[in-house]
Parts: sequence; structure tokens; C-alpha cells
Amino acid sequence: MSAIQLFVFNIVAGLFRFVPYPLLYVFSDILAFVLRNVAGYRKQVILNNLTKAFPEKSTAEINSIVGETYRNLTDIILETVKSFTTPVSGLQRRCVFRNPETVTDVLNGGKSVLLAGSHTCNWEYAGTMLPTALHVPVFGAYKPLTNKPTEAFLNQKRGRGGMIPIPMESMMAELRRSQSRPTATILISDQSPSSRKRAQWISFFGRDTACLPGADIISRMFDYPVFSYRITRVRRGYYEVTFIPVCMNPSEAGEGAITRRYHELLEQEIRENPGNWLWSHKRWKMQRLV
Repeated sequence: MSAIQLFVFNIVAGLFRFVPYPLLYVFSDILAFVLRNVAGYRKQVILNNLTKAFPEKSTAEINSIVGETYRNLTDIILETVKSFTTPVSGLQRRCVFRNPETVTDVLNGGKSVLLAGSHTCNWEYAGTMLPTALHVPVFGAYKPLTNKPTEAFLNQKRGRGGMIPIPMESMMAELRRSQSRPTATILISDQSPSSRKRAQWISFFGRDTACLPGADIISRMFDYPVFSYRITRVRRGYYEVTFIPVCMNPSEAGEGAITRRYHELLEQEIRENPGNWLWSHKRWKMQRLV
């Protein structure tokens, strides 16, 4: 966004303060219809991904998931904009952590952890509120934007619950500086990598898939236990987060083992509620060189 666009967005976000949640979801349903049926936003990408992931499903079943996917996307967009003017206490009621002791027991023992997240349900809510559940410094890796005012705005909003945004290229240095105290580091790990050379390859939905290596590399380097966190939509606007151990002894894991286990858990989660994942990105765009 330009400076003018950011100014206008701030005004719009401010107005969302006065939009009650029931009306917010009316807007979300309208926006989902427009994106799918008028704009055709990434419609072919979503269809291609779902057809590849679920070859056993009928056309009617795929189309049903497409509808859920658009509504999930527009819910996340509008909820996130409204969250910019929602008190942290209000977000705590809408994003509940069910078993934080699974992670805090490790942190209280003096060890840092990695939290491997995904683009499922409202990952922005979860990332913002994680520090309120863990009570240690929580770093969130992000890709820097060319527009620095927009980057600063988003970092400020995402950090309201205590999360500390760290540019991806600075993460290793920050982890080295922080080794004297327990910390938690969020890595969103379900995206397609930009570099074929650094990618780790696994089977995901029965397809050869290039994956980000960050959680696997960092956890084994620092011997930080890895947890995934599953976000479940209880009802519109309300989420529960459950921590699941991925690897408790990374120094003993072989290369790629953590990536494989994380994606096994992710695939299981997606198969249970396929419309809750972000199918609009080209997950299988990268092909392995023969």
C-alpha cells in the first residue's frame, strides 16, 4: 500500500470498530460470493488444488469445499481487520488455547521451542495471542515488505499481544542472541518455498511436494522441541488452539524427518476440515528436477 492507501485503510479499519460481528459475517458472505462468482479470485487455482488433493471426491463435493474455502478466506480477512481495533481481552475470548501446558512445561524447564503453524482458520488471531498463553518472548518470523509504513503498521497490530515480529533473514541471529532464556518462535511452515535448491521434498496428499526447510533446520541446529498448533473454528469468530508435539528431540532426528511429521499432522487436519485451509496459493507449483 502507498502512504495514501495506508491512510485510507486506517480509516476503514477504524470504522470496523462499530461493526457488530453478526453484520460482519453478512459482509463476509457477500464478499465471498463476489470473489467466487464475480471476480473469480484464484478460482482455478483453488479448483486445481482441491482436485489434486481429493481425486476421490465428486464435483459436487469439490464445489462445496470451494464455497467453504471462500467463506473461510473472507471471514479471516474481515475478522483480522476488525481485530485491529478489538481489545486484546476481546481477542482472548475469541481465541482460546486448550492445552498450553504441553508447551509451557518445556519452557519452564528452560528450553526454547519452535511452533510450526499453518494457514488454517484464523492464523492471525492465533499468532497475535500466542504470547498470552505461553508467557515467554514469542518471535514471529515474517517476510519484509517493500512498503515500510505498511510493514510497520502490520507489525504493530500483530504485536499487540506481545509477539515480537522478526524478519526471516534476521531470525537465526536473534535465536543465537536469545539462547540464554526460553523463547518460542512461530514459523508458518505450509507454504511453497521460493528456492528449489533449499526445498525439502515430501509426499503431501500423495503428491511430491516442495516444503520450507526452516523448522527442520533450526530445530535440529538448536535442539529446540517442535510443536504444531491446530486451530479449530468452534463457530464463526471463535477458535480453539491445540498444541501437538512434532519432535521433542530434534538433535536425534534425521534431515527432513520433522518436515515430514509436520505435514502428516497438517494433512490429517486438512482432511478433517478441508474448507478451513488456504487453497488459493499454488501449493504444487514447484516440480522436482530429475
